[in-house]
Amino acid sequence: MQKIFFIYLSVFSFYLPSNDRQPYITEDREPCVMHAVNRIPLFGDLHVHTALSLDAHTQGTLNTPDDAYRYAKGQSLYLQPYKEDGTSSRISKLKQPLDFAAVTDHAELLGEVRLCTDPKTQKYNSLQCKAYRNFPKLSYFYMNAKASMRRPLGICGENRENCLDAAQVPWQETIDAAERHYDRSEACQFTTFVGYEWTGAAYSGNNLHRNVIFESSNIPDKPISFYEASTRSELWNQLDNDCKENCDYMVIPHNSNLSNGFMFEKPTQDEIYLQNTREPLVEIFQHKGSSECAEDPKDPLCNFEQLPYKDFKSKFSIEFSDIPKSSFARNALGKGLLINKTQNINPFKFGFIGSTDTHLGTPGLVDEQVFDGHGGAGKSFRESIPEGLPDDIEFNPGGLAVVWAEENSRTSIFSALKRKEVYGTSGPRFLVRFFLGDELDENLCNRSDAISHAYENGVPMGGTVKSNSMNKVKLFVSASSDLSNNKQYIEKLQVIKGVIKNGEVETSIHDIKTSEPTKLDLNTCEVVGSGAKSMCALWEDKDFNKGDEAYYYVRVIANQSCRWSHDLCIKNPNYCQEDEDSSIPKFVQERAWTSPVWLENS
Repeated sequence: MQKIFFIYLSVFSFYLPSNDRQPYITEDREPCVMHAVNRIPLFGDLHVHTALSLDAHTQGTLNTPDDAYRYAKGQSLYLQPYKEDGTSSRISKLKQPLDFAAVTDHAELLGEVRLCTDPKTQKYNSLQCKAYRNFPKLSYFYMNAKASMRRPLGICGENRENCLDAAQVPWQETIDAAERHYDRSEACQFTTFVGYEWTGAAYSGNNLHRNVIFESSNIPDKPISFYEASTRSELWNQLDNDCKENCDYMVIPHNSNLSNGFMFEKPTQDEIYLQNTREPLVEIFQHKGSSECAEDPKDPLCNFEQLPYKDFKSKFSIEFSDIPKSSFARNALGKGLLINKTQNINPFKFGFIGSTDTHLGTPGLVDEQVFDGHGGAGKSFRESIPEGLPDDIEFNPGGLAVVWAEENSRTSIFSALKRKEVYGTSGPRFLVRFFLGDELDENLCNRSDAISHAYENGVPMGGTVKSNSMNKVKLFVSASSDLSNNKQYIEKLQVIKGVIKNGEVETSIHDIKTSEPTKLDLNTCEVVGSGAKSMCALWEDKDFNKGDEAYYYVRVIANQSCRWSHDLCIKNPNYCQEDEDSSIPKFVQERAWTSPVWLENS
């Protein structure tokens, strides 16, 4: 009971107005009534596609950016397929609204979709546009293939002028929707960000996709697509040129698990000093799998929501080849330590977030028990509801991004994202705090002022400590399960450590707090027994040596619960017997990943 009390005190007390409130004044808005010095957890989704994206639209999505934001704020939303009268037999609504969101439609083919869907455009009746409307599935593959090779469609004209001009309309629609739904009142209930996806590819289509998120309403005139910038450094340079006065941005790579090892290529000498400032975060989990770590016998929990292929092309291959370890974030963290050792800068010093990558316009739709699919290269539901699973069985509902911010405003959330005081979850709303320092109180889990003490005597997730000035390394970790799920419990708190030893990165997994696991009845999906709703630990790394170059991040592991696909099979036994894929686990252990804290000796 004492531990549960601590979690509630240390988290929910942050919602009390602060006496020394210092509201942000960098925005055109009312100061937030709620401004918490020790910061509050805010839940969001920074990877959302709507009907403006070609892959979403060809799969039957009609929801707009306005619809997506309404859904994020708690309103119901109709999903495809649609009847002739415009109604739908599917409707979706979040259990809890999100605190923030960003619509991130593909910059590529933005204009092409408008040319082929707006009867007012001159290219609407072209053969290519007629094919787009009459053969959407074929167009999905054909037009995306052309974009991945940077080959323009004929309707775009010379230098893609027609398509670039047409893209201005949906781009303005994206901006306007974000502005309409951003709560600028003192209530500060919902925050939007203008963004888009740069859908880069390389070396035969390996995924190099990135989301671009802008801080404010000062937005460049156009989004930069793979056509205009074919590399990450070209993207950064063009963003630097376009994002001028009172404009700031960040780039967030995603699905490194599908990059065939190329997402975290060693930067060039010109890139190495820009990588971390331009890309401070990585999307560690989403609809198309986990990007934390490659399957590893030393860490069996790395097998969580792993896709069985290394890139999009391999999805359609008969034989799947091995997935390189270099596709995963943990490997990149280690690579960053080694580069820092020789270059005195760490290009892969990134934090972690989760998101959905929904292609239905449904940000935050992460519940395993009511999963309606996301359409991200999966089932489309364009014409009818197929029997069985609503998405490719190897896909999942996606995750959430969580920030520790002083208030729910663009400036505060964006600042939290940049300093990496953020974490990702596989969907549930875990509440997680993580601090590192050498003077943290051994009795910190029992102190009512624990968070204030931790800020004063350590650094939070995303921070850096000079290891040659430390005598000890102590980690303070507190976590609670999703309060909306009375059958979710925390099974363990883990610390993942990477440290340079003898010129190589040595990785270790530490269970710093555990609970007796519950049991799961796979015949009914009922959780049997009860466990810990919260955990708190103060752990000292006894293997620390002064001057170590290392990273630490925390992984929160929940009890077993039914995976969405098995839950659906239980509800539809005939389908389950016929089509269930035996290679897909029947249960999951939901989790959260904190941004790391780094030790540097320089």
